[in-house]
Amino acid sequence: MRFGLRVPLLHDSSSRDPYHQTYTLCQAAENAGFDFVSLTHHAFTPECQTSAPFVILAAIAARTTKLKLSTIIYILPLYHPAAVAEQVASLDLISNGRVIFGIGIGYRDYEFAGMGTNLKDRGARTDEALTAIRHAWTTGRFNHQGKHFQIPDLPAVPMPVQRPHPPMWIGGVSEPAMRRAARLGDGWIGQNMQMLEEETQQADQYRKYCAEEGRKPFVCMTRNAWVAATRAEVETDWYPSCVEFNLGYRRAGVIVPDPAGVYERLERGQNVSLEEYAHDRAIAGTPKDCVAQLRRWKERSNFDAMLFLLNEEAGFEKMHTAITMFGREVFPALA
Repeated sequence: MRFGLRVPLLHDSSSRDPYHQTYTLCQAAENAGFDFVSLTHHAFTPECQTSAPFVILAAIAARTTKLKLSTIIYILPLYHPAAVAEQVASLDLISNGRVIFGIGIGYRDYEFAGMGTNLKDRGARTDEALTAIRHAWTTGRFNHQGKHFQIPDLPAVPMPVQRPHPPMWIGGVSEPAMRRAARLGDGWIGQNMQMLEEETQQADQYRKYCAEEGRKPFVCMTRNAWVAATRAEVETDWYPSCVEFNLGYRRAGVIVPDPAGVYERLERGQNVSLEEYAHDRAIAGTPKDCVAQLRRWKERSNFDAMLFLLNEEAGFEKMHTAITMFGREVFPALA
């Protein structure tokens, strides 16, 4: 099992090194045995400052030695594929081959309007961009003539360190997204909102598409996660913010699986225990709880990697403690 950590972008405006806490957490993740860290990506979104994730990942690369650097997810259809290929390859050079290029098609209309592109074209633009980038990285030259992008026969400079290229993981739970991951990607990224049964069914469907394409599958799941010495600490430091995070998506119209009516009960102000909420929905609790949950997820879904989304509202110190505890008390028990 490989584990990743979504990087909390902690901005200290009083410091000459405003992201120093983020860098420290990445170093802690490396020491704890996490395989990779990840930045999300949005444009024109003040609450999400990672509009230039490759820049920040380059700074993380300079402060780590073996930690892989991923974008989960980068909204590929917003940009020209040649420019993206140059940035990813440059990061791969800086980090000596530690990049995982995770992409998605996006869904926020204002991002596409701001970049002068059409939201309705995002799937086709993504397919073309992935095809052009893979061709450039495997042949050393761009040469793409499509509906949305036209790139003449030109050298791909720089070339990435990894051969044939950095792994490209593709997110999305729709049929077109999973087929895209099987056809054009090197892995599939699941959605954090799905519960274990649904996530497992989607992973199996993706594997079926890979078999049809003659491609080897790779499944990366994403989960809200937290660990502490006692359940009481988890109930204080993680549970309320995780509930509000998921309820926020429901209120925005995102369909969140709720087979036991947990969210409906929470909306009505009823009590739901930490154990019931986390069951098949999150990786959260004491180290013993997390070990049991991860074993269950592995047994049922056979995931290859899992990305943890910690509670950024808990603050730097508690996140640092949780990261360290995952490395000291959870990962060794799974070896």
